Amino acid sequence: METDKEPEDRQIVCSRCFRIVPESLIHVLPYFNGDVGGYVTTYRCETCWLPSLDETRARIAKTEDGAEISSLIGCFERHAVFLHEFRRGDPLPVVRALLERMIELVRVGTMRLSVGPLGPASEVKALIAEMKMNEQRAEAAYDAMYEASPRSAKDCFDDARGFLAEAIELAKRAGLADEAARLTARCDHIVSVYNSQFRGIW
Repeated sequence: METDKEPEDRQIVCSRCFRIVPESLIHVLPYFNGDVGGYVTTYRCETCWLPSLDETRARIAKTEDGAEISSLIGCFERHAVFLHEFRRGDPLPVVRALLERMIELVRVGTMRLSVGPLGPASEVKALIAEMKMNEQRAEAAYDAMYEASPRSAKDCFDDARGFLAEAIELAKRAGLADEAARLTARCDHIVSVYNSQFRGIW
C-alpha cells in the first residue's frame, strides 16, 4: 500500500554565519548589500536573523535616499509583497514609515517571506536572460559615464550600479553563485573607478 511521504526539508546556508540549517528554521529577510548598493534577499538562521532585521530597520528609518527605499520596495515585491502607497507616489516619509511597519510584521511573524520553490528549467533560463540584459545595461551606463558631463556621470554611475545589483540578485535566484560573484566583482571595480576618477570633480 502506498503512503504519502512528507517532502524532505531543504537545507539552506545562513548568509551570515554560513551554518547549514533546515529550510523550516531559516528566515528570509531583506538586507542592504553595500557591494551592490541596494537591498537583496538574504537567508538567516535562528541566531542571526534578529540582529540582521534590526540593522535593516535602523538603516531604513534614517535614510533620505529615494533609490535606497525603492530598492527595499523591490526586494519585497520580488516576494509578491506590494506597497500601494509607494506605487501611487506617496511622499518618501510616508513610504518609509510603512516600510518600518512591514519590517515589524516580519519580526513578529505576521509576514514570513519564502525561499520559494525550485524553478523549472524554463524559469531559470528566463532569469539568466534577464540577468544578462541587466548586465548589458550596466555596461552601457558605465561606458556612457566617460562621455557624460561631470554631473551626469553620477547618474550614469548610479544606473550602472543599479543594473548590476539587479543582475546579481537574478544570478542568485537562478542559483548561479559564480556569476553572482563575478558581477559583484565587476560592480566593485566600477565603484572603484568612479571613486578614483569622478568623485569630487563637481
